[in-house]
Amino acid sequence: MSLKRSSSPKSLQPPFQGSLRRVFLRKKTFVILLILFLALYSILSIVLATLLTQPSASALISTPADFGLRYQRVSIFSREDHLQLQGWFIPGVLADGHLTTQHAIIVVHGLHANRSYSPSMDASIALAQHGFAVLAFDLRGNGESAPARLSLGYYEQRDVLGAVDFLRSGTLPYANLGRPRSIEGWGDSLGGATLLLAAAQEPAIQAVVTDSAFAEASSLIREKSGVPGILLPECLLAAKLLYGIDYDQVGPVDVVAKIAPRPLLLIHGTADDLVPFENMLQLAAAARKGHDAHVQTWTLPGMAHVSGIVQDRSEYVQRIVTFFQKALN
Repeated sequence: MSLKRSSSPKSLQPPFQGSLRRVFLRKKTFVILLILFLALYSILSIVLATLLTQPSASALISTPADFGLRYQRVSIFSREDHLQLQGWFIPGVLADGHLTTQHAIIVVHGLHANRSYSPSMDASIALAQHGFAVLAFDLRGNGESAPARLSLGYYEQRDVLGAVDFLRSGTLPYANLGRPRSIEGWGDSLGGATLLLAAAQEPAIQAVVTDSAFAEASSLIREKSGVPGILLPECLLAAKLLYGIDYDQVGPVDVVAKIAPRPLLLIHGTADDLVPFENMLQLAAAARKGHDAHVQTWTLPGMAHVSGIVQDRSEYVQRIVTFFQKALN
């Protein structure tokens, strides 16, 4: 009697192998898609980091001579990395018409601007007309200064510190008028935040006025840069790896208390849609924690970003001139 052979296991292998092949293909497809997604994510992050740090080297539109003031072009060098920066040194004009350099104010412009743009130009002219010498210069990557990446104060604070070095030990264009006996600072928006960062580490800056300064660069980027939230962490990482910029370390609110006991005036409009008004409140609260702090705030109801000196020039100029005069006393 013959026995029928049971089915060979080999007859089960083709369906099994087909199923295994499908699983493998699905995994392979998933891995390929994942790699493509990560590559696209990284490329987009790099592109966004490049755009985020891209400065705008705009041309000058006027000079102090257009306002009847004498001035000299000067070259200064940033502290640490020694980038060449271009600026103006404008002697102050006294009531009797004589020129003076006794009290110098460093004027620092805002984002995507230069020393000839309003409102920094307006401040420079007004301060010089009230007897203060003015050193106004282009931050790195802007105007006529050396090309560099925009870092929202991370590197730009070195430019302000270089301006201090120039006033203290550089070759001044009006040597017969002597070297400044005091150094103060005025800055708007990015310039104001950068000035706070510099003044916190440089006691030679004896008084500071900021208009519409931000409290934290990383918070501002998250709220106003337009970078999608899913890409933001990688974008900030790309900026750090490619350009050495750590936006998380750009926090005027973290260091502003170190300016005390030197006088500080914070100005901000309540309708500022670029740097929200709450930034001034944060900065003021932090500054007042400094030992023997002297902090003043000036709220501009209904005014937009850095618009006070344009909309109410007379009151604005009187406020900042009075502040600097009292600071000197």
